[in-house]
Amino acid sequence: MATNHVFFEPPKSLLSILEEDKDLSVPALTKLGCTLGPQSRTVEVLEDLLRAGMTVARFDFSWGSMEYHQETLDNLRIAMRNTKRLCCTMLDTMGPEIIVLNRPEAPISLTAGQTLTLTCNKSVAASETVLPISYPSLAGTGLAPGSQVFVGQYLFTGSETSSVYLTVQEVKGDEAVCTCNNTCILEGLALTVHIAHMRNEAPILADSDMSAIRQWGAANKIDYVCLSFTRNAADIGVVRAVLDSCGLEQTRVMAKIENLEGLVHAGDIVEAADSVLLSRGNLGICLDAEKMFLAQKKLLRACNLAGKPVMVTRVVDTMTDAPRPTRAEATDVANLVLDGADGILLGSETFRGKYAVSTVKTVCAICKQAELCFDNQSYYRSLMEYFGCYTLHPNLGKREALASSAVRAAAKINAALIIVFTVTGQTARLVAKYKPACPILTVVTSAHEAKAHNNDRYSLSGSGVNLVAAGEGGEEASNPVKRRKVVCPDIKSDGLKWTLLGEVQARQCMLYRGVLPIMADPDFSLPGGAILDYAIAYAKQVGMVRSGDKVVVSQCPRTGYSDVMEEAGVVKLITVDDHVIPGSAMTFNHPLFVIGSMETLNKQND
Repeated sequence: MATNHVFFEPPKSLLSILEEDKDLSVPALTKLGCTLGPQSRTVEVLEDLLRAGMTVARFDFSWGSMEYHQETLDNLRIAMRNTKRLCCTMLDTMGPEIIVLNRPEAPISLTAGQTLTLTCNKSVAASETVLPISYPSLAGTGLAPGSQVFVGQYLFTGSETSSVYLTVQEVKGDEAVCTCNNTCILEGLALTVHIAHMRNEAPILADSDMSAIRQWGAANKIDYVCLSFTRNAADIGVVRAVLDSCGLEQTRVMAKIENLEGLVHAGDIVEAADSVLLSRGNLGICLDAEKMFLAQKKLLRACNLAGKPVMVTRVVDTMTDAPRPTRAEATDVANLVLDGADGILLGSETFRGKYAVSTVKTVCAICKQAELCFDNQSYYRSLMEYFGCYTLHPNLGKREALASSAVRAAAKINAALIIVFTVTGQTARLVAKYKPACPILTVVTSAHEAKAHNNDRYSLSGSGVNLVAAGEGGEEASNPVKRRKVVCPDIKSDGLKWTLLGEVQARQCMLYRGVLPIMADPDFSLPGGAILDYAIAYAKQVGMVRSGDKVVVSQCPRTGYSDVMEEAGVVKLITVDDHVIPGSAMTFNHPLFVIGSMETLNKQND
């Protein structure tokens, strides 16, 4: 089986490079996350970030108090309502990260060639000659003469003069005598320490992480936990147990691969995690520079084959202090898209950067251009080849068959949109896995436990043909490490106002490439196909489709209110017409658009 896949389809003419974008309002399919901090936490800036293309908000608990992050999250919720745009929320843990302790108020100046001692003695004050670190002991870490150590400010860019590279000369107990390789001034909100080839035995969740998850995360029903310094699949099991213990069964886990141990166990980590973050900043310290691209391409490919969303960090560091990226950075962002990255996660650029909003606009614009050159059909064929679909013994499950059929059908008829019905979000993830060229409108439907109705399944009535009959066999994977409790979306009213329950599934879909989630209230008294009609009407209103466009619909019906899919799913082809649904004048009083009961919701919210 060939493995040297290249998913780049160059433009037909170099002159096309000079053409202006015809539709700047079309969002990028690639997702974009922002680390929120001092420069990106006011309502006004957050509104601008959402309009510019932010789909994931990262709250990094390596620094800052719960009160600080709560104020930022409250502002984000206001911004989402004001802009009517949805955003996924992510709690990033500190994990076994090593930091410098007992820092003086003034910056610490270091000179190239001088001696600097790292010590585990936490009672020592940090100075120009000694830095106390938070790690308990250097014994068994593998630290030895010649080891490379990096000390730099939190979310370092690599180009600033606030970081130092050290070479270990001697290890004496819990002290390491090092030589400074460059002149710098250590400053910033926090100073982190990264030791190349170190085996870090500290718990995967620090005490502060446990408190943050159980208090802040549980209170805010956070969508994802980003697990820093993930070393193996067992680490993911630890955080899942903590999430389950505090009522966060729905919260998903993003494994952050940022050291050699995580890279070695990448296969098991990808299988166990819900998504993956390639943290190039820290991993780049552990790897030789000439090996970094290999790690990046192999990891992205592994995530693509497994259908796990993968994001990448450290893309436009220059924009922390400059209004434009370098040519190399711009090319790097495009190559990440072509290599299969589902999303980009910005760090210092939005955390403390001077041009946070401009950075988001720039990265999204680059991603859009790269998507135009992404060879979707070659990518699709590479996955079919991986599953052995061109042999006598294919290994394609029912869920994969349905998802791949929807994407293949969309390519064949040049569809403008794929509509997916889902409860847990897994159907949307599988369709996104095949990276179609068109957006994926995901209708998050409810399988709430209520009284039985005569009509036990959603209908796909209307014009069109059934292309394939396949099944999900259950939206959740059978792997016990990945199995999660399913709590499905529902809408309830106490007689005074409507409350949306289960928004988390829709927000989690914001991590999937090309997916735009909306929520549907499955009012079974509606005529057959009404939810689909409303979804198409919504797509028309926001400019995703026009009359005459082709649309592919993918659905696996449920019998009763089971969270397990039936054996009969369908992929349907329809053509958008000029039909206007009565009462479909849509207003948005909630960032998560609700179809099916929108008139009632709008009246209640007026």
